[in-house]
Amino acid sequence: MIERYPRLMRLMHWSAAALIIPTLLIGLALAFKIVRPDSPASDWWTDIHVLLGLSAFVIMLVRVIIAIRSAKPPISGTRAEVLVARGAHLALYVLVIALPLSGYAGWIAYGEAPKPFGMPLPNLEPLAAFLQSKKAGEWLWPVHEYAGLGLAALLVIHVTAAFRRSWLARNSDRVDGLNRMRAGPTRPHADHHP
Repeated sequence: MIERYPRLMRLMHWSAAALIIPTLLIGLALAFKIVRPDSPASDWWTDIHVLLGLSAFVIMLVRVIIAIRSAKPPISGTRAEVLVARGAHLALYVLVIALPLSGYAGWIAYGEAPKPFGMPLPNLEPLAAFLQSKKAGEWLWPVHEYAGLGLAALLVIHVTAAFRRSWLARNSDRVDGLNRMRAGPTRPHADHHP
């Protein structure tokens, strides 16, 4: 067993975070109309949101493949804590993948793929025709927005839990919390019991 995530997993984690957090903040600003709708600024921020979201989607797909094939440090804690941690991580993965898919599908359900900064993205004609016939845009955008709110809540919980676990492990030789994702060797680790 190892006590830190492998170097590539850590790189993917921080790369995903660097894309997901601004994408989410921009999405929330657009959803809550902090940026005036139908303005040039709104169009610009929407284009940034789309590009960052699609980039995060690609990173997360690669990350899933790497995660399946990589050794991971064990999660310490009670059985309930381990189950909650695994469930929260799974929910994060699902939301980060579902959000760009629902956003993209929402665009094409209204007849046109997004064109961030004038770059036309695939319209996926058969899927677009199906979504339009089902009037899917009416429910895809609310799904996208509520999933964004769910992701924001989960990220707050995730970061809080990482800091809490780091704090609890500060006086022990156990590597936990943020330390599992920081730079350093991935030394083999003996089982530590809380």
